[in-house]
Amino acid sequence: MAVAASGFSSVTLLGQDVIVLKSGQYAACEIEALTDNILTFTLIQQGGNQGGVARRTISTSEVAYVEFDFEPGEEEAFAAKETLDMESVEAWWNHHFAHLHRPRSRTGAWGIALGYALLDKDVDLYGSRALQLFDRIAERAWSEIDVAAAKRGRLHALMALGELERAITEANILAGQTEDPELLIEVKHLLAEADFARLRELEEEHPRWDEDDEVRPERNELYHSIIDQFMWPYLFHAAREEAAARGLFGAGLVYEFGSDAGLAANAYRDLIALYPESEARTKADRRLEGLANKDSKENSDKPELSNP
Repeated sequence: MAVAASGFSSVTLLGQDVIVLKSGQYAACEIEALTDNILTFTLIQQGGNQGGVARRTISTSEVAYVEFDFEPGEEEAFAAKETLDMESVEAWWNHHFAHLHRPRSRTGAWGIALGYALLDKDVDLYGSRALQLFDRIAERAWSEIDVAAAKRGRLHALMALGELERAITEANILAGQTEDPELLIEVKHLLAEADFARLRELEEEHPRWDEDDEVRPERNELYHSIIDQFMWPYLFHAAREEAAARGLFGAGLVYEFGSDAGLAANAYRDLIALYPESEARTKADRRLEGLANKDSKENSDKPELSNP
């Protein structure tokens, strides 16, 4: 690469960190220190009388953005960050923490992975911390993608902590504030999951809900609302295969919960036929097989009618 900025001569450079100036000039280098005020870096120059190492310090007001090279082992870890254990993800989050607000930073993505790792590890111990982490990312991250993911993470954390009403209220507010289809799909899915939890609680509290004139309308309205929320991606964003398939699978689970085995089977069959490569496909196969086995057992348990 070549650079001619802040008095630098045009030279061939080695290095993996990249600085891009607001002027459009850029340099590959090794960044030694970066704060909100100054940037210190080393240029390794090659060729002729210009060979050697040049150390520079410039004001960050000149910088459009920097791109940090992956640390040893980080690139592989970053590709698998959703599957790493909490301690591994936290180590990378701590390494990048100071750069959360900087353009092109990977910090937000590491933080979101850490938030979910905390929830997976132990909600009682780490749920509040995960919530605080998602909030910090939503407030400080440079990337709109990370901000949206952090807002979804906050809703997941609230649900994991058992704060369903708060999660539903915030999800409805968020749904009304965004026109981003991706974010809206995720929010509606979270609303469906939260409402499904409410439905289960309601039926546990009122096991004879179908005989209660006050509870039955509430239950039925909630039940059909959940179906609509899960089905929304399939009906309006069918080309987003993973989201649509996930919604169909969720609808199938709700139908099963409501003892609508036929509708559940239809949802699973639609998923399998329309989205055979989706992550939900295998789960749908298992649920459909389970329904078939249950139906076969129920039929075999019925007494045979003798001829008169």
